[in-house]
Amino acid sequence: MSLFGITLAPVFPVWLIIIFFCLGLISVLIQFRVTKGKLGQTRALILSLLRLGAISVLVAFALNPSLVTKKKHHISPSIAILVDTSQSMGQSDSPEKITRLGAAKALLLEGVQPILSSLSEKYEVNLYGLADSLRSLEPGELGSLNAGGPKGNVNEALKEISEKNTIALLLSDGNVIWDESQAQQFPTLSVPVGSQEAYRDILINGVKAPPLAFRDRAVVIDVTLKGHGYAGLTLPVLLKESDRLLTANNVRIPADSEEVTTTLSFTPGEIGQKKLSISVPQQVDENILTNNQINFSVKVVRDKTRVLMVSGSPSMNYRFMRTALKSDPSIDLLSFVILRSPSDILNVPTHEMSLIPFPVETIFVKELTSFDLVIFDNFDYSIYLSPEHLDSLRNFVKDSEGGFAVIGGPKLFYEGEYTLSPIEDMLPFRFVEKDIYRREGPLGVRLSQAGTQHPMMRFSDNFLRDDMEPQGFWQEMPPLDGMNLMEAKTASTVLLESVQGIPWPILIVSEYGKGRVLTLATDDAWKWYMGLVARGEGNQPYLRLVHTMVRWLTKDPNLDPVQIILPETAASIGQETDVRIQFHGQNPALESDPAFSFSVFNPEGLKIESKLKPTLQPGEHLVSFLPEEGGIYRITVETPLGQLEASMVVAGPLEGLDAAPDHEQLKKISAVTGGKHLSPGDDLLVEIEERVKMVEKEFIEEKRFPIWATPFVMAIVLGLLCSEWYFRRRWGLV
Repeated sequence: MSLFGITLAPVFPVWLIIIFFCLGLISVLIQFRVTKGKLGQTRALILSLLRLGAISVLVAFALNPSLVTKKKHHISPSIAILVDTSQSMGQSDSPEKITRLGAAKALLLEGVQPILSSLSEKYEVNLYGLADSLRSLEPGELGSLNAGGPKGNVNEALKEISEKNTIALLLSDGNVIWDESQAQQFPTLSVPVGSQEAYRDILINGVKAPPLAFRDRAVVIDVTLKGHGYAGLTLPVLLKESDRLLTANNVRIPADSEEVTTTLSFTPGEIGQKKLSISVPQQVDENILTNNQINFSVKVVRDKTRVLMVSGSPSMNYRFMRTALKSDPSIDLLSFVILRSPSDILNVPTHEMSLIPFPVETIFVKELTSFDLVIFDNFDYSIYLSPEHLDSLRNFVKDSEGGFAVIGGPKLFYEGEYTLSPIEDMLPFRFVEKDIYRREGPLGVRLSQAGTQHPMMRFSDNFLRDDMEPQGFWQEMPPLDGMNLMEAKTASTVLLESVQGIPWPILIVSEYGKGRVLTLATDDAWKWYMGLVARGEGNQPYLRLVHTMVRWLTKDPNLDPVQIILPETAASIGQETDVRIQFHGQNPALESDPAFSFSVFNPEGLKIESKLKPTLQPGEHLVSFLPEEGGIYRITVETPLGQLEASMVVAGPLEGLDAAPDHEQLKKISAVTGGKHLSPGDDLLVEIEERVKMVEKEFIEEKRFPIWATPFVMAIVLGLLCSEWYFRRRWGLV
């Protein structure tokens, strides 16, 4: 409790102190009565009053009185000045061609009473630059500050500075990240820069395109445009692949700052990575020109692998090969089987010697490029196909990345007439004897040295027992009874060969131009199906073999021994970008220490600096580079097995940027945080100082001085007791 600046803090309960005082008072009254008869009333009263005074002072000590003094102190506020330095602050939309950042600097540094120096004289001022991150600035750095970087996050910035500052001053054009639901009560004064009325721009505000598309299927792309200062303007939106125009659409810009969406579509006819761009023509007096175009890429793949199979007879091999191809839902099979030959029936046109008419002209001249793979199964093409058709087949493989497979049998290329064929140089083999087919049995097969390393033969790993080597899988496969006698050409690779006697090649592969070619030199491969089923081991190994052959021939990227994996997030200028390179399914030496080279090319096609970084994953490496400009970058990897290439898009510095001033955003920030939205036309220094006074803090300093601890009080107590003793002695009571 407190009374007139004096506080009491009793050391004993108050009731006990009162009892002590009453007992003291009673003792004083008794003393008065006793001494009255000896000394008289006056002297007895003096002694009693001295005794009562001493007792009263001692009781006052028990109340523990203290003298309290209070002093009011004012705390000088700490002001945080946030200067927006993001990309949009580099725009100039004033007649004087001063950038928005330049205008913000002028507000702080120029004038009769510069805001920065005037505030620094009275308050503690902390200066910050705000873009993709918040960084502290020295006053001397403000003059050389440049605009650049993504939008700044005001929520995070205010949270970071709130512990050291009392109030914030934000100078910005309003292009900031702000989430009202995450706002905190930290007074923020906002000062807008940039002219909303003078800003003019047409920008592509967004592109919705699928990262994956299917060949021969329409790709739909949604494009969102936004205009500032061009209300009512109609302009074309162009979709291009490199410099080739794919399609276009006219769009009318609605009212200022409103978005409009249009749809573009095209049908890709080839598989691969498509480098596309969306653009609109540049307009007069536009502030930004680079946001009129956006580059992106779409990977085109096969919806279904289209396979054309022509069989020379309705054999068991044809039956099981067709069953295997049909069992894969990703394969669209068109098959023809020859039921009759010219030697069987006279006066029958050759194009009618199949179950249905064999449309040779339509398939091999007009529609061949719509297929991904052509299979000749025990087929003597010389009866049905002309040199023109064979030229078309060769070009299909060489120039169109098509696949071509030859399945052996007794009717394969009858009497060796293929040597005069246009496809002779494409085939991976040559016959070694006139008798091109031989039935010998049983004939086992084994993997060649090259076969143990080839990605097409990796399928067998799934069927190996823990105690089985890769060769063991093929040793347990049912033997064959027939094969074509041939030898592989120098540029070809033998994957399977016979075991007994001469190691005749059974499975041969090669590259030809942009495509691939495969030869299976037997019509008994169906026994790998039936033999395993008979042993109760199922038909999966045979099906996987056929499917893997198709995938390799059609260049399925998942089967490539080298994979280039692009980053999931978009690359940005000035930020180091990592691209993963993975090696698998090859020689172990390639996985542990791959002998490969890599290159990174910028949008102009010039090789740029890059470096290799290891990872903790075996067979994986990182290629790191620093993009210095926007556009499409090309990454190439070269290994002893060939070359692989991938493309990635790096956004330009202003690509897709909407730099229109958003002063309404600043008003929301000030309103929600308890601050105020100021205008550059106001007397900013006066407005800021008035607002600072409203948040100025003060505290009261309180000091306590215990009264009983002062010498004066102790002197009073001793004086009373000594006086009583003196008078007692003088008056003869002691």
